[in-house]
Amino acid sequence: MTQRKNETQTESAYGPRSKISPYDTGARCEPKPWIPYGTTVTKATPAEDFGKVDFEDDQGSIVCVMHVERRADGGHVIHVDPQCSDDEISVVLHLRSGDVGLGGVDADKPADAVR
Repeated sequence: MTQRKNETQTESAYGPRSKISPYDTGARCEPKPWIPYGTTVTKATPAEDFGKVDFEDDQGSIVCVMHVERRADGGHVIHVDPQCSDDEISVVLHLRSGDVGLGGVDADKPADAVR
């Protein structure tokens, strides 16, 4: 008897794995870089667009745009530009000293328990 392969799975070196990713299910937003790696700065691809990433939901809507830039003192700044309403987004910053929640989120709860 031939066993029929599950259409939602594929084979890998580690055994069967799902063809459906967290992007497909809506559990995670999919990153879409503005500028492909290896591109040079031109008028069409200005320096301020490098490193910016759209995060799209499973419907193809942009949830937020993010990028990280270096401060003058060598540290870094993370920029999050929400493209949805304020009540649809929260931020948890995972610091070595502990988690910090912004936007009404409890940093101690898992993401699926927040809303």
